[in-house]
Amino acid sequence: MSDLHRLAGVAPTAIAVEDGVGQLSWAELDRRSTLVGNGVEALGAIPGTHVAICVSNRTEFIEASIGAWRAGCSYTPVKTGWTAREIGDVLDNAETRVVVTDREGARAAASERGLPVIDLDADYEGWLAEQSDAPLTGERFGFKMSYTSGTTGRPKGVRLPGSGTTPFDQAWAGLAYWAEVQQLPGEGAHLFVSRLFNGAPNTFGMGAMARGATLRIMRSWDPAAALAALAAPDVTSTIMVPTMFRQLLALPGVDRSVRPAPQIVTILHGGEPCPIPLKEAIADWFGEVLVEYYGFSEGGFTIVAPEEWRSRPGTVGRPIGGMTVKILDADGHEVGPHTEGTVYFQPPPGRTFSYQNDSAKTAAAYRGDAYTVGDIGWLDEDGFLYLCGREADVVVSAGVNVYPAEIEQALFDVPGVRDLCAVGGPDDERAEAVVLFVALAAGTDSDTVLAALDAAATERLAGYKRPRTTVVVDDIPRDQTGKMLRRVLRDPLWEGHDHFAASGPSTSTQRVPE
Repeated sequence: MSDLHRLAGVAPTAIAVEDGVGQLSWAELDRRSTLVGNGVEALGAIPGTHVAICVSNRTEFIEASIGAWRAGCSYTPVKTGWTAREIGDVLDNAETRVVVTDREGARAAASERGLPVIDLDADYEGWLAEQSDAPLTGERFGFKMSYTSGTTGRPKGVRLPGSGTTPFDQAWAGLAYWAEVQQLPGEGAHLFVSRLFNGAPNTFGMGAMARGATLRIMRSWDPAAALAALAAPDVTSTIMVPTMFRQLLALPGVDRSVRPAPQIVTILHGGEPCPIPLKEAIADWFGEVLVEYYGFSEGGFTIVAPEEWRSRPGTVGRPIGGMTVKILDADGHEVGPHTEGTVYFQPPPGRTFSYQNDSAKTAAAYRGDAYTVGDIGWLDEDGFLYLCGREADVVVSAGVNVYPAEIEQALFDVPGVRDLCAVGGPDDERAEAVVLFVALAAGTDSDTVLAALDAAATERLAGYKRPRTTVVVDDIPRDQTGKMLRRVLRDPLWEGHDHFAASGPSTSTQRVPE
């Protein structure tokens, strides 16, 4: 296994990662990740087993991730705001052997299952000093296994092609390749403004580092601090979600006639729809540096470059990595340009994904050798993809997926609740926010039930999943089969708002005006 600095093509003394509190050179990152790799193996995470990493924005997240990867383990960056119950779902599904964390929820989940914990706040340096520094061999085939919630409300582990069969050096080169095709440079510093556990920012930010850039981590998101950090003379790239764009544009006392970061080469963005006026405002301010992506943990991916999006407003680009996009109607037939249908990605032969320990869910995602996550869209004559809705009723809040079924499952047993339905409503800052509609049981007091719902949400759901608004209604609309009619409640919330989530599911193909 090669030294990390050699893989990145930089000097061993160059800074690999920093977080405003500490920094690691490439040689230090190489040494410390080796110690972590040997340490997790000593705790029982042998090659082929799983390590959960529930860690806040700090350099230790990176050394733990690379350490588990080099050790030959699968590893999952777990959301730090999840409750012990939510984290436990991941630990159970992945059959986790070791948990690395600085969060109470992960400590509790691990304790309930008798799992060893590497606690970053409990003499981590002392633990690290006790581990072997023996080199980890290149025949270990570790990989990142992302978890994505589904409409059933349970997280799903995604095993991508090559997972568990790709040597570390080769996988590192692949990570660098994905950064290159997204125009993330391998010099200067990549400013990491998101949470380190966020899927795409994690993959692509580490990809910029794999190319040789310094990974500069903001400990937490703050618009004013981010704007100042972007102006640093060595920052060449970053990744944001449109919610961050809105917050930057809302900063008072800023002269937007002057480019705030003239050295920036690429601002990669995705994770949620970006309204055209918002994208134009950021581009007018920062310059023609916006690269937009559309993708998901299962592997579908498109990209649109700065020179393309202005002439094709609204597109999320064309597929890369040997993939093709197909638009299929309800019967599975491919439709032509400017016709809406379900978006399917067809990978190269043999490059299929699977869900961890769930062959039924894997099979349900495929039609032949193409797969979907249920988004609705259309293609133009040149193969550029446009999104217009989604089959699954996912709420995308500040770039993070929130699944109504999970919220409903968590709150359905609150005393006094007869029925409930969660939907996404417009939110000026976060694009979408959860609105909960509740039908009360006869003879109950609404104030008491609402207080109980709020308490249950606080206990059972991460903060970004909790309803921002709760509305009491007489009944939750359902059809004759008992299926919930979300659109009846959701669509009025979107009247007068221009956002793709308002389109909702599509059950038949429609012609898009040319």
